[in-house]
Amino acid sequence: MKKTIGQIGKLIEVKKDASFDDTLITGICFDTRQIKKGDLFIPFVGDTRDGHTFVKQAIELGAAAAFWQKDVPHPPTDFPIMIVEDTLLALQELSKQYLAEVKPTVIAITGSNGKTTTKDIASATIRSKYRVHATKGNFNNHIGLPYTILTMPEDTEVAILEMGMNHRYEIEKLSLIAEPDMAIITNIGEAHIEYLGSRDEIAKAKLEITAGLKENGLLIYPNEEALIQKHLDKKRGYQTATFGREQTASIYPLSIDTKSDGTSFTTNWAADVPVFVPIIGEHNVYNTMAVMLAAKALDISTLEVQTALKSMERSKSRLEWLTAPNGTKILNDAYNSSPTALKAVLNTFMHMDSEGKAKKILVADMLELGEDSERFHRESGEILQKGSIDSVFAYGEAMSAFCEACASQIGQEKIHYFKTKEALQEAILADVDGNEWLLVKGSYGMGLKDIVEKLMIG
Repeated sequence: MKKTIGQIGKLIEVKKDASFDDTLITGICFDTRQIKKGDLFIPFVGDTRDGHTFVKQAIELGAAAAFWQKDVPHPPTDFPIMIVEDTLLALQELSKQYLAEVKPTVIAITGSNGKTTTKDIASATIRSKYRVHATKGNFNNHIGLPYTILTMPEDTEVAILEMGMNHRYEIEKLSLIAEPDMAIITNIGEAHIEYLGSRDEIAKAKLEITAGLKENGLLIYPNEEALIQKHLDKKRGYQTATFGREQTASIYPLSIDTKSDGTSFTTNWAADVPVFVPIIGEHNVYNTMAVMLAAKALDISTLEVQTALKSMERSKSRLEWLTAPNGTKILNDAYNSSPTALKAVLNTFMHMDSEGKAKKILVADMLELGEDSERFHRESGEILQKGSIDSVFAYGEAMSAFCEACASQIGQEKIHYFKTKEALQEAILADVDGNEWLLVKGSYGMGLKDIVEKLMIG
């Protein structure tokens, strides 16, 4: 976004000194460690820290202007300040107005698992024909989504916005800001069930993505998910399309071939056009088919999808292959974990041809599962099949149930359980010798990415 203070004052309600109206804003920032010259600094009032205390530092680092919340005393008088009722609400409203001005086609993506991977697939696919701006990193919440919008170039034709949540009505707020033309729900899993209580409530929360869906917009969702069908608002005017296993879906696979470097599949749309997505796992076939439904609405053919995915870029730590200095092949999926996602990647890893090398898994607790955590961990361990995995390395309180289930499936002698990350790290670093494939999977808060970094140092 490039706007003068005067132009911003026409988009949202602010109190300002007119003498600064020609001051040009060339970026947005709310963290002084990342500020660039020309940025508009947004200070937020938190429970333990008030961002207004950093405004002076932001000025010194090159900020061109700053918002200032009305109820915070002593705003600077010698610097371009825009006084607003609430800095967070002002950021959100500014993003909404800027989006309305640029007028891209907006594709919103949510789901218990696969949001970022689906966003990556969508970005690669749609970029082949349109100028695309997409969410980066984990900027998918009430601050990250407005930031993503405000960093969008003015010539953007398609905006792909990831929407995350922990509680009810969070996605609703994001949807009302973005007003999507299309919305994708990847799946309904168990992530955040600690806060929401049941998959039924999770389904309701994910369907909040339709709150701002434009009239005659398109909702894309998994065909076999009964909870979405149950809670669809049939009175709304939006269209629907589905992806899934069964022939009742709008798009479904005719064949799936999983390899170590990705997955090839064909669909009922074009049986003679195999699509290769460079991410392992059958579940990513369904993420890709969800994108294909959105691509079709943008007049992108299956053949064009096939070509576009050959040069797809991936977000870090999500089913990425790494090779350690000693030769160990690491399937790094350390960014997040949930029962649905863990079962999917375990099932894929078990059935991969490791070219004669040992297959080992390094796992840590799945967080935010509430009172059902032990059951979910146990059920995840129960899917291991005899002879499929050579060693399990695990840590975390909840992983004890996972390990018990694994032991009953593949043998206690193959299970190595640790109560601390430090003990796990020491053990795995001593164990790997380059003659193995290692799957790494755990919730981000468990810090397995640190162990991956150690393995990559060698």
